[in-house]
Formats: sequence, C-alpha cells, structure tokens
Amino acid sequence: MIVEQLSDANGADPSIQERPDYGRRDPRQIAIYLRNLAARGDFVTIEFGGKQMASQLLNVDAAGATFIFDRGSNEEQNQALLGAAKLVFRGSPEGVRIEFDSGAPSETVFEGRPAFRLPFPEVVFCVQRREYFRVETPIVEPYVASGKFPDGETFRCEVHDLSLGGVALKTHKPRISELEIGCTLEDVKLNFGVFGQLSIDLQLVSPRFIVTAKGDRLYIVGFKFPDLPGNAERTLQRLITHLEGKRRALASR
Repeated sequence: MIVEQLSDANGADPSIQERPDYGRRDPRQIAIYLRNLAARGDFVTIEFGGKQMASQLLNVDAAGATFIFDRGSNEEQNQALLGAAKLVFRGSPEGVRIEFDSGAPSETVFEGRPAFRLPFPEVVFCVQRREYFRVETPIVEPYVASGKFPDGETFRCEVHDLSLGGVALKTHKPRISELEIGCTLEDVKLNFGVFGQLSIDLQLVSPRFIVTAKGDRLYIVGFKFPDLPGNAERTLQRLITHLEGKRRALASR
C-alpha cells in the first residue's frame, strides 16, 4: 500500500467522466471490469480527501453486487479512508482506462485478513481503445532495462512489452513494484540488441504481479514515456514494426 499527499488531486489524472458515452451502467458489465482488475492483480489508484492510495481488488461478488479491496498497514490511513466522503478509483486493466466513484467502504475480512467492502458503483467509465499499438518483446534473448532507483540502488529488468507510449518491465524482485505511482526513474537504459540502446525517463503508472507455474511472483510494471525525443521515437517505431512483422510471419505458418 502507498499513500501520498497530492498537490492537486483533481489534476493528478485527467478525468474521463466528462465523456458520458464511455459510461457502463449494466451491473453485469461492471462485474466484468472489476473481475478483470482482480484476476490480473492490477493495482488501482484510490483518491480520497486530498490523498492517493494504491490498492488491489481481492474479490468480486456479482450476485451480491459488491467487491472487496485491500487494506493498508497504517491504521491512521485506513481510518481516513473509512471517513472519506468520496473515493475515486482509477485503473488500467490491459491498457483499458477505467474510473468510478464510491462513498466510504465498510470493514470486512477476506481470507483471514482485514479488508474493505463496497457496493458496485452506479457507473464505470472506460476508454476501450489504446492510444498506442503495443507489441510483446522476445522471450529468448530478451531486451533489458537497467538504471537506478531514486535512492541510488541499481536495478535490471527484462522488457515485457513495448509501445510508443511506454514500456512494461518484468522482474521477480518486488522493489520496482513498490515505488509510488507517478514516480519517475531517470535515464533508464533500454537495450534493444541490434536496434541499439536508448536512455529514457520512465514514469510508473501500473504495477501488478502474476503467479508463475512454479508458484513464484512475477512483477510486471507499466511505465509511460513522459518525454520521448524524436530520435528515440523513430528507433522505437522501427523496432515495433519489426516485431509485429515477425509476429505476423510466425502466425501465418
């Protein structure tokens, strides 16, 4: 769990609620969107009372029209959440931006640990198209990202997928997924083999994890490019075109 004070809660992320055509009001559709968040282990951002918290959905009860989400370890923060007049949830399951509001949650227990429960929102707003085309990167001889955390500790991750808007990194080490949402890693080296190396700033937007067949956690952390120079964009475009061409060639065999 991460909680931080927001300098401008309303401006932290442009709302998509001003686009009524993106609203989903059917409880069955709402259940699908919430289940996708829970099943993938995606983090959601919750804004309340000028604060921001990262959490995860733990369970969705379609019949009862309720969902359960994770509780923090700081009791003062939990009480602030319980007393908030309004919560704003934002998430990006599989690149689909969703947003919904709620009132204060109730306390519950899920699988033996404290959690929060809420009824389904009346409406979930979503944008179901990606801004950028995304491709998966090679598993054999993977591309690599390396750099430093804000405290100077070094990291090395594999590149999971790629677009002109950002990159997803994967690692079995949890440290990178524990960074605050919105945190920027400066001068990260992205090594793309024969396509060369780029040094780019990365801003964290969506940490999550999956459980592998061996029972290990694999952290997949999505970043966006806050500022992509023209030469870097051209390199990425050539690389993305190359990877998509290889994918189509293999699929046609």
